[in-house]
Amino acid sequence: MKSNVNKPSGNPTNKLPSSSMGSVGRANSTANFLISIQHTENHSWQGSIQWLDTGERIHFRSELEMMSLMDQAVKRQKHIETREWPETLAAAK
Repeated sequence: MKSNVNKPSGNPTNKLPSSSMGSVGRANSTANFLISIQHTENHSWQGSIQWLDTGERIHFRSELEMMSLMDQAVKRQKHIETREWPETLAAAK
């Protein structure tokens, strides 16, 4: 069996594309985003995300924050209520 370890990949610099367009959908709805990655520091992405449906643009500091922003946009678009921790637990801190 041959190994693919030394074969070059389709992306010779092994860098991620600087921007990509994507669409996130849930329950027959879609939200379109333009993601621009300016930096890759601390094993994470930093950049900006533009919600193409509204024109809103915001900077993010990590992939997790980017995904959270996308999730918020989809929920806001469909008026989906999210679960939250009860106030009693938050006050106990």
